Amino acid sequence: MSTLPDTITRAVALLRTLGAADIAHPGGTLLAHLERVQGQLAAWGARPALQLAGLCHACYGTDGFPAALLPLDRRAELAAVIGPEAENLVYLYASCDRGATYPGLAGPDAVLHDRFTGGQVAPEPARWRDFAELSAANELDIARIDPDFRERWGPDLLALFTRLRPQLSPAAREACRTVLDPGASRPWTVAVLGPGGVGGLLAALLSRAGHRVICLAGETTADDLRRDGIRVRSAQFGEFTAHVEADTELREPVDLCLVTVKHTHLAAALERVPPAMTANGVVVPLLNGIEHPAELRRRFGAQCVAAGVVRVESTRVAPGSVEHGSPFTDIDLAGPPDRLAALADVLGSAGVKTRVSEDEPAVLWAKFAFLAPFALLTTRYELTIGEVRTERREELTALVEEAAAVARACGAPADPARTLAQYDAFPAEAKSSMQRDAEAGRPLELDAIGGALLRSAARHGVPVPLATRLVGELT
Repeated sequence: MSTLPDTITRAVALLRTLGAADIAHPGGTLLAHLERVQGQLAAWGARPALQLAGLCHACYGTDGFPAALLPLDRRAELAAVIGPEAENLVYLYASCDRGATYPGLAGPDAVLHDRFTGGQVAPEPARWRDFAELSAANELDIARIDPDFRERWGPDLLALFTRLRPQLSPAAREACRTVLDPGASRPWTVAVLGPGGVGGLLAALLSRAGHRVICLAGETTADDLRRDGIRVRSAQFGEFTAHVEADTELREPVDLCLVTVKHTHLAAALERVPPAMTANGVVVPLLNGIEHPAELRRRFGAQCVAAGVVRVESTRVAPGSVEHGSPFTDIDLAGPPDRLAALADVLGSAGVKTRVSEDEPAVLWAKFAFLAPFALLTTRYELTIGEVRTERREELTALVEEAAAVARACGAPADPARTLAQYDAFPAEAKSSMQRDAEAGRPLELDAIGGALLRSAARHGVPVPLATRLVGELT
């Protein structure tokens, strides 16, 4: 039986085949919008069928975005990928004649006017709730990203979702209030410790979304950022320049501190952030490895730190200049959903697909079990991932299995076959960040990656002979 991640992967592949990645849409491309809608529904706790409907909701076009990816006589193709329940929800959403349907939505005799057939349907209450939740996720994504859309349609959407409040989940209700009601929320103050490839991109996106951003760096970099801002060239978000503040030390309380330095510079960088400045906020480390959350909790307090991982390909090509090559920017946060809902909404409002899970080992190891073999093998043999998976396939398989065994011993799920499939789908020319550091003569995150894997293995009595040899040869 297919898992939700596997079905999402197949659905995204179908959307790419249908051209969704080539259609412009607020915030980048239609595909990027669809993925953010699915991510928003996931963050609200939607069941898999509704998430899949959110991912594919524009396949037949909508009353607000008529460009269809599939004609209605090919509905069976979509159902074969995402399942009949999700496909029926896609049709329900696509078929809505909004002008005729919206005015009566909250009434006891509400019906949906089908713009394809000209008929009317009265969905069951559960289907109305799905329709309302999907509508909110879709409209809020555009409202967050497009200020002109929010200014023009925000009051009407707020009125609509206020009428639909009984059909919305609590998280969706709160998101509608904070995004669409100008008096409901205030911009956050965000510190970014390490405005490099990842940190610089996130700083720019948060600033563009209206939040106050303070970048923490050395004096020269801070001067550059204060003067020129952060310039972004992105496959996902386009080209833009964002104004940020910059300093060498955090001198005021913040709502959020993103820690995006390399692990080799972590100890020194943390001196720029006095714990008192984050006492009433949240600290989110987005570093490679699995051991750093404990170090940050010792400094800032367990209640202030939420572990996270980021999936993105972004490089600082010069101070204040970032090239974002991947068509995605995803963050997974670990912690209580009610505590992290506001943070997920802030990141989502900036265009970052954000998921929240209470299972911290699963969040951290989902990335680490992929990263560790990638980093160790590409760096040790000075090969791209494409060359590793052909010339060093046996070692790749063995190392993935070792990492998976350690992950399971640490209480995290692991699927070596799926990890290998991810490597096989990766661009052949890709290099790990540790490999690029080695080529540039920079310090390696060997201890944070290889060392952490060996320590976890030793703690649980898991033999990892190949990882041990590779770490030794790289030391």
